[in-house]
Order: sequence, then C-alpha cells, then structure tokens
Amino acid sequence: MGKQNKCTVLLLVTILLPAWISTLYGATPADESFSSYIMDEDMRITQAPSRPFTISYGAWVTPVIIDERYGSNELATSVTTTRLWVRASLWGTSYLYIRGKHQYQTVLVEENMTAEDNDHIVDLDVGYLHLSNTSGSVQLSLGRKFFIIGTGLILNGRGDGGELEIYTSIADIKILGSYTGLLNKDNNPYNLSEADYADGAKRVFAGGTISRSFYNQTLYVFGLGQIDLADEEDTRKVRYQSQYYGGGLNGVIFSNLRYYGEFAYETGTSYLSGTDTQGDIKAHAGQAGINLFIHTVLNPVLILQYAYGTGDADRSDHRSPTGNTVGDDTGFLYFGTFTGGYALRPVLANLHVFRGGLGLSPFSFSRYRTLRRITLLGKYTYYRKYDSEAYINYGEAPFDNSDVGQGIDAALRWRIFNDLSLFANYAVFFPGKAYASDEETRHFMMAGMTLAL
Repeated sequence: MGKQNKCTVLLLVTILLPAWISTLYGATPADESFSSYIMDEDMRITQAPSRPFTISYGAWVTPVIIDERYGSNELATSVTTTRLWVRASLWGTSYLYIRGKHQYQTVLVEENMTAEDNDHIVDLDVGYLHLSNTSGSVQLSLGRKFFIIGTGLILNGRGDGGELEIYTSIADIKILGSYTGLLNKDNNPYNLSEADYADGAKRVFAGGTISRSFYNQTLYVFGLGQIDLADEEDTRKVRYQSQYYGGGLNGVIFSNLRYYGEFAYETGTSYLSGTDTQGDIKAHAGQAGINLFIHTVLNPVLILQYAYGTGDADRSDHRSPTGNTVGDDTGFLYFGTFTGGYALRPVLANLHVFRGGLGLSPFSFSRYRTLRRITLLGKYTYYRKYDSEAYINYGEAPFDNSDVGQGIDAALRWRIFNDLSLFANYAVFFPGKAYASDEETRHFMMAGMTLAL
C-alpha cells in the first residue's frame, strides 16, 4: 500500500509539472487534452536562437500539496520539486542542455493510507546534445530526454538514447530509440512488475513516426517496439514484449476549431499469470477530441473528448504484465500518459471515457494583464466498461455492470507574472453500479505554485 501511494504521488507530480510549466510559459493548457504531457519544450531557451558558444542557466521551484480522501481514508502529502538547468549554445541551432532534479516528499496527514515520509529523489532529469544542420531539416538528439510517439498515448517519458528527425517536402520522419534501465528506479514511470520495482524498469523502445501536413492538417502513422529485459526467476516469468502500430490526424478547421484523433493496435506476447506459458496480445485503444474557441467575452473554450482501451475478462489488474490468466491477452497496456480525471485516475484499459468541459478567462476584459492571465476550467466525465465482466484499473469495479461512474474536475491556473504562477485542482468521483452500493465518493485536491529563477 505504501509503495503504491508513493508511486501515485510521484506520478501525479511527474504528469502535472509539465502542464504547470507550459502554462507559465504560455503554451496551450495541457488540461485541454487527455495527454497532459508536454514535450521537452518547457524552457523556451532551448528553442530560442542565441549567439554561438554562450551559456544560459536558470531554475524553477514547484511546491505542491496533494490531498486524497474517501470515507475515513485520507492522505495529504507535500512534494517540492526543484529543477536546475544549463544550456550551452554551439553553432546554428545546435546546443547542449542539462537539467537536474531534486524532489522532496513529506506526509502531512495519514488516515488508513500510507506513503514514505521525508523521501528524497535526486536525478538527472534530462541531459542531451541537440545537433542540427543549417536549414534545420535534419536534427539529431543524443542523451537523456523525453521521447514521444504520436499524442503520447502509447509512449511518452524519459529515456537514454537518440532521436533523429528529418523534414522533407514530401513527409517528416522521426526515428527514436531509448533505454530506461539507467533511470532512478524510484522515479521511473515504466514499472510494471516486482522485478521493475526492485531493479528499475529495464526496457528498450524503438520506433518512429511518418507524418504529412496539408492545409493546416497533419496525418501520421507510427510503429513502436518495446523489449522487456527484466531479470527473471526460472519459476516466475514476467517479461512483457509488445509492439504498437497506428496513426492519427489532427489540425485546425475554421481557425477556431481544433481536433485530434489517434488509434493504436497492440500485439506481442505476455506470460499467463504464475506460469511460463505465453499468450498473444491482441488489444487496441484510441482517443479523439475537439476544442472550439469562441471569440467573445470571457474567451470560452468548449471541450469534447472520448477515449477507450480494450479490456480482458480474465485480467484482475490492467497494469500488470502477468495479469492475464487464460487465452489471448486483450487488455491494452501502454507506456504513455493518460489523464482522464484526477479523482479516479483511470488506466485506459477496459474503459470508455466520455468528457465534456468548458474553459474561461473570467477577467479577459480587464485592462490589467495579470488578471487576464487567470483561467478556469471545468470538466464532466462519464466512465463505462469496455467489457462489463472485467475489472478496471488495478482490480476495481468488480460487478458485472458497465456503469463505472461519473467524475467532475475543476482547475484554476493563474500566471501572475512571467516567472510566477499559481494553480489549484479539485476533482470528485461518484462510483457507479459496477461498484458496491456502499463505495465511498472519492475526492482529490491539489494546490501549488511555480517560481522560475
């Protein structure tokens, strides 16, 4: 229980921090899409032109308080993350970028839930060499960085490796390869099995994307292979070998309507629970959404989203590599980021997720820039099972009923100054008929700030 709650807190901070940074630097709010991951562009200094052979540096600090509760259970945790970065420009747009991270966690309240107190994590967050030709048509990155495929549904996260991007008049090509076994095992989002938790997730990812842009639209296809190198015992097989194929389309229509859609099919092999017998993986998932920007007072944004992931009636845990007990493994398992409500925090497997929301700038009419930077966001979510007989998440919603429940998320983002922002989230989940009748309502609260130095 302690390890799971510790990982929950760290995962939330890992997922949410890039969204706070993107708001701080003016990027699109990550809450507008399922994947709240923002690529490694959190410091615009890595993108801005600069004189050759000069050095830039800086830091930011993000203290956060997270409170989770349902019934008599409560866990309140303080997590403070400090990042230090340095960028050395080379020639043209080539540069060396290094960022270190220190994360300190302390428990404020524990009621029937536990997490490790006074927990420190020190890690090399990213550190890579970015090389580019004069025109920027060929770019190569080598080192520790964020890697992403498509929208980030099947893969996004840090790794050690390389990425080659080639831009042509016909199509754009991205090829990547990374290894995750050198990451700090306490700060590694690829953990699935006990072997991963004990030794660090030793996984190799290799794949790429081919995309073509036309008339403000982008069509792309992708492929990804994941090789599990986890240490195994002769009597306990845990390696999960998976491959992903798919594509997507995104773009802008009528200047104020943005949309995206992506589909992924998963193949490979996994071991049946507690045996050395392998079964075939046959799973798939997809997500789509539209954002409608209305040019009027308060700058409203209407948001509609849908996502699904296949499930398996023989699985009791949809994040376990050995969760399948018989036959083919039809439970979708991924290495990306899915944000479908902070109170339930659903795994995108055996689930349909329907979301609708509204974003507002309540002081958009003000002559004060600071007030105009306040953003409010609310979303309603309805959850249904893909297979009514199967569980969701790590073994929840056990009854043979498709009604998982409903959720409400509310968020405040306030970029007070260019180097200071405040944020707050509140979420609630109301269990449906797939849960026991006495299942408690879940609440999630979070508040914090980001200070750039």
